[in-house]
Amino acid sequence: MLDARREDLGRMLRAWRMARDPRLLDDPVPFRGHRSYLTQLDMALLLGVSERWYRALERGEDRKYARDMIAGVARILGLSPGQATALYRGTGHQPPRHRADGARPDAAMLDLLHQQRRVSWICDQAWDVVEANAVAARHCPWLVHPEANAMTWAFSAEARYQLREWDTKWAAPLLGQLRLAWQRWPDNERLDEVVRSVRREPGVAELWDGTADVGDAPGGDAARPMFFPLVAPDPVDVRVATYSRFGDTALRWFVLTPVDPAVTFP
Repeated sequence: MLDARREDLGRMLRAWRMARDPRLLDDPVPFRGHRSYLTQLDMALLLGVSERWYRALERGEDRKYARDMIAGVARILGLSPGQATALYRGTGHQPPRHRADGARPDAAMLDLLHQQRRVSWICDQAWDVVEANAVAARHCPWLVHPEANAMTWAFSAEARYQLREWDTKWAAPLLGQLRLAWQRWPDNERLDEVVRSVRREPGVAELWDGTADVGDAPGGDAARPMFFPLVAPDPVDVRVATYSRFGDTALRWFVLTPVDPAVTFP
């Protein structure tokens, strides 16, 4: 027997799906025809789940839906904060905290970002990812995950596989940037949350306590190896460049550039 509250949430979810125009999506899903709405199969493909599993959500069935799936539904359907909160709570999840600064790139910045043929993304002061281009989605898919954060990813076990020579080439410079930002913006609660999360990762607390000589620059000139399985069988040396709008400290635009100009991102 279906719970009345879950069933009602399913009806609302169905209405939100039918109102969502597929042309507004960034996800590369082949929509056939000229439909003005998303089907349940479209949603399942976009979420990476079975159509039956997604259909159960709209039916109001009481299952253990993963938080990532619910975050994906909210992102794909472009739900408002109120709608997303209802969806999270209705499926047994705590809704995410909304970012306090609300910084968003302007149209010109977004246009430049999406013209790039390199891995490129934009972060706010706490390294929450606010936008990433299609090349980034293909080669660093974590950048387009719901609630993606560049720093929490960079110190995760997954990152230590893609960021080669992590201990010697990546960890200290990244931690230095994080520590300087933490001192620079002491009132940023989200940044404080990111710092606590990073320090809980294996080996990070010891590295933090043992490295007090923090450089002022992100070290964009230094070449560091990364692994891109769609680009080459071996790690590729890249440089990380950071850009921002004049006088604006709310957003930073990151671009990964291969040292070898012959290396390109398909």
